Amino acid sequence: MGAHLTLKATYPGNQVALALKKMCAGDYHMTVEARRQGNTLQTFFWRVGLLKSNQMEMRNDAAEALERVLLCATRIALSTDAPLQFVEIKMADVLTGATVTLWRYVPDIRDSMYDRMAEDEYINRLVIEVDTDAQRNVQGRNPQWDTPITLPEFLAKQVVLRAKRQSPIGLQAHEDLSQPSTLVVVIDNWPAIEEQGLQQQAKVTDLLEKSSKDVLHGYGFEGFRGVVLEDGRGSAVGSWKL
Repeated sequence: MGAHLTLKATYPGNQVALALKKMCAGDYHMTVEARRQGNTLQTFFWRVGLLKSNQMEMRNDAAEALERVLLCATRIALSTDAPLQFVEIKMADVLTGATVTLWRYVPDIRDSMYDRMAEDEYINRLVIEVDTDAQRNVQGRNPQWDTPITLPEFLAKQVVLRAKRQSPIGLQAHEDLSQPSTLVVVIDNWPAIEEQGLQQQAKVTDLLEKSSKDVLHGYGFEGFRGVVLEDGRGSAVGSWKL
């Protein structure tokens, strides 16, 4: 029998955070904070200005910075012996405290690298959130770390985000995981949708049903037994089993 060839990881699990900081500094002259929490590699950095004025859309320079850090984190996630499941990148506006947070599921990155996933599906599996509401302490410039995301949280966010992208109307919704075996999607602007009639309501519920089944079946995830749609007052406006 031939000898087994053992490949040494380029980035050992106990050094991934330091490696990410060094790579961002060396490749792009960017100063970031990084840490590994369990199966998540997290990055945080400050910027002056994230969003276009009066919009939820990122400025071009901010989007470029996010992309560069994601590229570095992706390279490390693919070349480490750490059992990473998620990469999270958060950037915060030093002036307003607004944040943009991006999550990637590491197995998705691998599948994309080895052409096991179509490019449009890979794009659809990106989860990104913009938060302009929270008031944060920007004085100390300390990193504001999130609790590492779980797979159910990631998939729930992805269901909502896909539906928002595909909706012909401005869908305002968020996920609620307070019932562990049920994915609750709260449609914040349901009254406005109701005013547009039954046909528009049916379009929205059908879209969310398709989005939830596409995402959860695509990952083979069986942690949710069903999906419930609620309006902002907690009344159910739709449901289905998975």
